[in-house]
Amino acid sequence: MLARPIAPRAGLLLLAFVLAATLAAPAFAVRVNGVGLIDYRKKNYNVGDWVRYRIEVSSSNGNEAVSSQEVRIVGEENFRGEPCTWIETRSGPDTTAFASGLTLFSNEAFRDTQADVRFSVYVRMMMMEIDEEGNPVMTEVKRAGSGIAPLPDLSGMRGEVDTLGFETVSTPRGSIEGRIVRLHRKIRNPRDTGDSTINRITDLKRQQWISRKVPITSLIKEVETEDWLRQAYRVGTVSTSAPETPVSSETRTVTVVAWGTGARSDILDLWKKKRARGAGTR
Repeated sequence: MLARPIAPRAGLLLLAFVLAATLAAPAFAVRVNGVGLIDYRKKNYNVGDWVRYRIEVSSSNGNEAVSSQEVRIVGEENFRGEPCTWIETRSGPDTTAFASGLTLFSNEAFRDTQADVRFSVYVRMMMMEIDEEGNPVMTEVKRAGSGIAPLPDLSGMRGEVDTLGFETVSTPRGSIEGRIVRLHRKIRNPRDTGDSTINRITDLKRQQWISRKVPITSLIKEVETEDWLRQAYRVGTVSTSAPETPVSSETRTVTVVAWGTGARSDILDLWKKKRARGAGTR
């Protein structure tokens, strides 16, 4: 995603912040919470850094879409005695029309060798909505058993990861040499229905080009294909002989287009003013 195995960064979708639900999501699905895109192997940003991507999506049903996503490091603070970082994510059709999300995450994530797949346990606050006055509503996120229960071992969610050497990638910022990382992850979800078992399968193949020259994410480019398949067989029989029937597929290509410094967040400024007035979190 060099010192330890480069791992896929699981997605964090806008509509859910349940750890188990985020793990199988695409690495770079368009979202307004980019905390799952950070390179957690070693901190690769300063406050004010930002990086922008072009995301092209095409599906087997003929749909195509192009969007922009920007990840911005907009502040730091101690939250309940814990050093944390504010990250703002902007997603939309272009750089002038976008939705924004704001998240506070713990810097302890950089000490965790599995942060790439369990990053969500380090989120401390996240923006859930905007109130009637246009101010962000921040919700404190607490993990069940926090400080008592050990963190779950999620290394098995990484799939099969191979590092394949280096290659130069052409981007709007010029040619950048990156390390090639290839991932294959196949997840099966069998459910019994009457006398049959229906197995819904997600088969994901991803290739990334990685360089520390790109701030925050270290991601130059990513090409990902996700196939959804269906398998049916009688209850109690072995599934290996049943055919896997394609249902649909989607291909996503992500390319870095720009990065820089000086990022600020109007949302964070509004939140700080609201907090100063004593509104607090939920």
